[in-house]
Amino acid sequence: MFDLDGRVRQWRERQESTSSLSPRELDELEDHLRARVDLEMELNAVLGPQQAFAIARHELGEAAVLEKEFAKVGKPRWKRWLVAGWAAYVAAWFLPVLRFQVLGMVDTLYGHQLFLDSELLVFVPLHLAMLITVSALWGSRISRARWLRRLLGCAGGLVLGGFAALAGYAVFDIGWGVLPKFIYMPASLAWGSSMMCTAVGLRLRARTWASATPKKVSA
Repeated sequence: MFDLDGRVRQWRERQESTSSLSPRELDELEDHLRARVDLEMELNAVLGPQQAFAIARHELGEAAVLEKEFAKVGKPRWKRWLVAGWAAYVAAWFLPVLRFQVLGMVDTLYGHQLFLDSELLVFVPLHLAMLITVSALWGSRISRARWLRRLLGCAGGLVLGGFAALAGYAVFDIGWGVLPKFIYMPASLAWGSSMMCTAVGLRLRARTWASATPKKVSA
């Protein structure tokens, strides 16, 4: 006796091994396949489940064709967020971080000078985290890890919060003449924004890879 559910599972496993379609996309295709099988049997009462499945599978197409069809839908939003994050991250290396004045002399610290400072090892995990996000392009599991987007999101929020706090200090200038006057510059804003944008992109990417709740097969 033909086992339709078993053949559909085999078809899905083949798609998973031969394509880069996400679980959510496969859920959509599986629903379409099952609906097409039912339609074929309704239109032609002579057809059995096996023949209807063969026709529906042929009409649906192969994995490579399905991938191209999904790609035509448009550029995913998560890629735009990641590209924006990486662009801001690269820019942060070349923009000034802060300008300070001590004893009447003004000096500027740039992103690459701050990020490569051996005494500021706290930046190393953040740089590594940003590099890991590149693997999101080919669907790496580590790029879908919840801790990665949380780390970047929290770090980006702290940097932007610090930017807002020091910007407020610069605007209202509480007049502590004994302290250098620090003025936050574009690199800090770009770096914080890069981590926030990347975290959003990873979140959107994770949602496309989130598998729907497995359907229970009735006995």
